[in-house]
Amino acid sequence: MRNFIIYWLPVFLWMGFLFPTNDALSSSSTSYFIVPIIKWFLPNASQATINTLHMLFRKSVHFGEYAFLAFLLFRAFRGRNKDCRLKWLLYAGIIAVSYGFLDEFLQTLIASRTGSIFDWVIDSTGALSTLGIIYIKDKL
Repeated sequence: MRNFIIYWLPVFLWMGFLFPTNDALSSSSTSYFIVPIIKWFLPNASQATINTLHMLFRKSVHFGEYAFLAFLLFRAFRGRNKDCRLKWLLYAGIIAVSYGFLDEFLQTLIASRTGSIFDWVIDSTGALSTLGIIYIKDKL
């Protein structure tokens, strides 16, 4: 039970946070706090620039969310071991990429959200980048 709490509970909590019914992550929700920050830093920016920066911020968050999920999954599969096995990287990658796909698919079914294959590619890139870094770090 202790191993579950230490290694797997963070995975499930993070997946729950990412679940598409969480409206805190929708574009309209993030615009309430991101756009004012952008306007504060760039008071003379055009609306097009503000919209672009908001979109870039949101897409970088997509990358980071799934990078973190892949890390948590790898950590859970590894458990107390200190080595790096290719199968753990593979399992973490398959689950993170699949969960990203499921997330984007389910968003197409929710009126307040929009699913996007482009977002899934960003999610997957974040997950695979993290796992690639773990692999390279282990080989050095």
